[in-house]
Amino acid sequence: MQKKWRFVLLLLGFLTMFNLWSQERTTQFNGFGHFEYQLNNNKQINSFFTLGEHDFFVNSKLSNRISFLGEYVIRFNGASATNYLPSIERSLVKFNIKGNHSIIAGKVHTPLNYWNDVYHHGRLFFPTVDRPMAFSYLIPLHTLGLQFQGQNLGKMKFGYDFMVGNGIASTDVSHSDWHTPVIASVHMKPADDLRIGLSYYYEYLPNSVYGAHSGHSTVYSHYNGELYKGPLKYELASFSLAYFGPKFEILNETTFNSTRTDSLGRANNFAQYLYIGVPVKEVHTPFVYADIIQVANNDLHTYHMGRMKAGVGYRYQFNYHLQLKLQAEYDRMLHTHDNHTVLYDPYFTLRFQLAYGF
Repeated sequence: MQKKWRFVLLLLGFLTMFNLWSQERTTQFNGFGHFEYQLNNNKQINSFFTLGEHDFFVNSKLSNRISFLGEYVIRFNGASATNYLPSIERSLVKFNIKGNHSIIAGKVHTPLNYWNDVYHHGRLFFPTVDRPMAFSYLIPLHTLGLQFQGQNLGKMKFGYDFMVGNGIASTDVSHSDWHTPVIASVHMKPADDLRIGLSYYYEYLPNSVYGAHSGHSTVYSHYNGELYKGPLKYELASFSLAYFGPKFEILNETTFNSTRTDSLGRANNFAQYLYIGVPVKEVHTPFVYADIIQVANNDLHTYHMGRMKAGVGYRYQFNYHLQLKLQAEYDRMLHTHDNHTVLYDPYFTLRFQLAYGF
């Protein structure tokens, strides 16, 4: 009988400890993916289905002041045996210092604009089918390092991000020199559903090469000449204005990029993205968008190119977990191959995307 009560007390103690631990630590797992169909007349008529990237999202509260966020993506990669490869997009620990001030350690989306701050890889939350073109060419998408953050401060809900970390040419495990980028970003939310932000990024690259933290596309997609690998100064400034209200939506992302080399001097590059949507009865949203990027002739990092996309579309929200987008877009591109400028014929694309969360 005594052994029985010992066992009961031990079990009650274990359950009590488990209950206290579970109150401190809560973990959520979410997944996001998309399926797409495209029809375009780029050089010839192309019609195909696409299984898009799948995003696994982990959010865990480790204590009252400490949390963890992980984002792991499986996407198409023709170099692999299965044509798909996994990647760690974000892995960070957030320490709340006091109030809404925090220190973040790990790999984050570089805090440069609204899109990179708010959206992850789940297309379910994108207002359009895809992200702005600046993410493929100009914007350093990820940074591995230390981030100091404040959010929702005062009546204007002011926010700031200051960060140091590994640079454009680095990987997730090393950096080849002692130069690190300096990143500063501020924003405010003066009204419901409205956010206005400014940011600045500076890095000195002893060797102008691409690493794990560059855009989702690289220079190799539009330039096949000899690549410059010398020293380069890289600056980027961004302005964001986002309003997602019940009757009107607008997202403006403006990016100014400057690179400087001893041989060709300063090159000034520019990207502009504008989205406008009109929600109807919460589930229907017709929209238009325009996306422009221009890289100067003397740029030795991204290399000379110009591209313009414009489109109209319709978004239908089945519920919070399922969304359908239909989008028709016009695409015109100019870029350089072996120092010869090529202007490609414009083409049209019709895209259907089913985005889901689970």
